Amino acid sequence: MPPILKSLLKNILVLAVILIGFKMNWLLGTAIIVVMVGYFVYTNRSALYAQRGNVAYMKGDRDQALMLMEKAYRSKAMLPKHQIGYGYLLMKTGDLSKAENVIDEVLHKTKAKDMLMQAKLNLATVYWLQNKRDEAYSILEEISQEVKNTLVYGNFGYFQILRGDLEAALVYNLEAYAFNDSDLTIMDNLAQNYYLLGRLHEADEMYSKVMAKTPKHADSYYYYALTLEQLGRKQEAREQIEKALEKELALITPLTREDIVGLADTLGSDDDGHVQE
Repeated sequence: MPPILKSLLKNILVLAVILIGFKMNWLLGTAIIVVMVGYFVYTNRSALYAQRGNVAYMKGDRDQALMLMEKAYRSKAMLPKHQIGYGYLLMKTGDLSKAENVIDEVLHKTKAKDMLMQAKLNLATVYWLQNKRDEAYSILEEISQEVKNTLVYGNFGYFQILRGDLEAALVYNLEAYAFNDSDLTIMDNLAQNYYLLGRLHEADEMYSKVMAKTPKHADSYYYYALTLEQLGRKQEAREQIEKALEKELALITPLTREDIVGLADTLGSDDDGHVQE
């Protein structure tokens, strides 16, 4: 039976039970609704916890988000998309071993192609953070040969930059940009790729497009500041590094907070971390 038809019949049955209950006695009908609502909440508690966890994370409360996602994980039948999100949160908090286990479970229990792809992308991230760089790269390389979409282009393009083969990375990142020239990650990858190759004017042009989208990580502002500095536009470089000081580094990055502060000092920041005018 098709899932849509099965769901429709189920809803009709529920409605029929409620109507019969009310025909017999309004208290009975009300009781049936209360029981059904309670049953729904109980059987969907994992998804409800996960949704609350996502809201907490978006508000910046990682501790609350982690607690709620843990409850969701321990509840029955956590949806793959929520389990992948939980794995990502574990990565963000540094619990890489548990993140690997949580994501690996998804790979073994779901057949949905989009969920398998996302789980593999996240597993590659875990491996990179665990210094299993070859394994991480191999996973992304395999996915890139099978799938051509914005998410894969963004992830594999960045990993190629991190791997250091900048000319090969540029070929791929230009292909990615031709595929989607408005995606922030793809644009950022291309801009950084240009900078690292010393193609500063092209980096400047691409970073101006990146900045129009207000990237959330310090990395973008840092590399743009370096680009502007080397182009002799020191005041503009100062403005960008000041923004970098206020941002969080990306989850996977070759940079440290000391790199950001060091460049700010070089460009003329004061002791409080604000760029001098």
